[in-house]
Amino acid sequence: MRGIDNSISAITLNSVHLEGGPSTLSGTVVLTELNEVICSPEKIKIRHGNGYEHYEFIDAPAPFGDVRTHAPAGDTSGPLKLRWVGRTKIAE
Repeated sequence: MRGIDNSISAITLNSVHLEGGPSTLSGTVVLTELNEVICSPEKIKIRHGNGYEHYEFIDAPAPFGDVRTHAPAGDTSGPLKLRWVGRTKIAE
């Protein structure tokens, strides 16, 4: 399945910087280029292999539609930053 949960479309349109987790997902990635991404105001889940990698926003969550509030005050450059917090397997 290829797609993104667009409930937070402003986040899904941007690249994000992922810290930690699998080396193939580390660094700056464009979420629309990944197989499956599920977004919420607090975190994103990225399908990877036989499970999901979970990343949380490093800064406070943004209100819906306001991407830049995830950045530190005064920082309007660069991608949103998320930190890996764990992995869950897909039930068989």
